[in-house]
Amino acid sequence: MHSCHDLEQYAQFLQLVEEAKAAGHRHPLKWAIQEAVRRNILRDYLERKGGEVLSILMTEYDYATDMAVLKAEAYEDGLFVGREEGISIGLERGLEQGLERGAYQNKLETARSLLLDGFSAEMISKYTSLPIEAIQQLVD
Repeated sequence: MHSCHDLEQYAQFLQLVEEAKAAGHRHPLKWAIQEAVRRNILRDYLERKGGEVLSILMTEYDYATDMAVLKAEAYEDGLFVGREEGISIGLERGLEQGLERGAYQNKLETARSLLLDGFSAEMISKYTSLPIEAIQQLVD
């Protein structure tokens, strides 16, 4: 413990809590926090987070409540990740569909130009992979 300054100071803080309880202080946790700050024990942390420390130390630990909170947080995390993955998959699928439609439209435009230049529907179908029916609809 002596090799870790923060851990040593935490142990000193806990000792102050025990002293306050033994001395019969009305609010031993508040007194210990104030005394620790005065003695420069975990001072920076307690000045910033003293209220949270007091709240945590005063709260009775309840395993069932803790597990319920952890499960709710995990569920929310899962929803967030699922939404993010869903958006990503949706964008990928949308991009694929858009590219496919664009390629198909490009083939139709090429077929239309080739028809205007006098190429047969069979020849256009062979080189664009478009069905002859689709090419014939361009003529109609």
